[in-house]
Amino acid sequence: MNCFYCTSKNTGQYDLRNAKVRAALAAAYDRGHRALVITGGEPMIWQDDGARIHDIVSHARALGFQDIAIFTNGTRPLDIPDVTFIVTVDGTKETHNSIRANTYDLILAHIAQTSAKVIASITLTKANADTLEAAVEEIAATRLFKGITFNLLTHNPDMVAQHGFIGEERNHILDRVWALKQQGYPIVLSRAAYRSMKKNNWKRPVKQIELLAGNRVFTCCRDIDNPAICRNCGYSSCVEISQALQGKPSAILELLKAT
Repeated sequence: MNCFYCTSKNTGQYDLRNAKVRAALAAAYDRGHRALVITGGEPMIWQDDGARIHDIVSHARALGFQDIAIFTNGTRPLDIPDVTFIVTVDGTKETHNSIRANTYDLILAHIAQTSAKVIASITLTKANADTLEAAVEEIAATRLFKGITFNLLTHNPDMVAQHGFIGEERNHILDRVWALKQQGYPIVLSRAAYRSMKKNNWKRPVKQIELLAGNRVFTCCRDIDNPAICRNCGYSSCVEISQALQGKPSAILELLKAT
């Protein structure tokens, strides 16, 4: 994998150690967290001190975490039954393979073999925006995914200007996503979140979201200290959570359907 928008590759950051992960989970549980989302890098290849990600999930369940999701590229077997896998599918088969090293068929094979719930995740950039509608139709036609979520490219301003969407371009791509939702495709996006993303007026940071990266627990996102990135945030799940916390019925319903 060498996805151009990835902020985790080749950074020199080390994988978290098993003991630190377990301590962080216990601390997060004590702070009131009951939902856990595991990201990477690639979580399905993580291992340390004889433990694999499967063991971390079991430990989190034993602590009392109720909802557990794992972001993955899908190139390893999805062999943890009691989680939601969020698998990156960056467009139609042709577009995805051009971005993600010809992995489309392998991903679908792994999804077909799992008993876990699987949601597709599309990171929308100029590289795949032209095929958005075709991609959603193709993903839905597989009948392997329970939903389709998306992010707008969220990166430093120069990267977003070159590869992502700002201003009216951003609004236009959001309108296209919403139109697909209105057509009945299983897009994970509430009316409240859609409107907030278009107006870009949702309250951030979301204090109820915490992210462990390296030696720091960030509030909401590790870009919290970078206003230029935060202003153009495209993480739809964060917006959805923010709207649910404000009591917006459509966002609450959307999150309940997705979990």
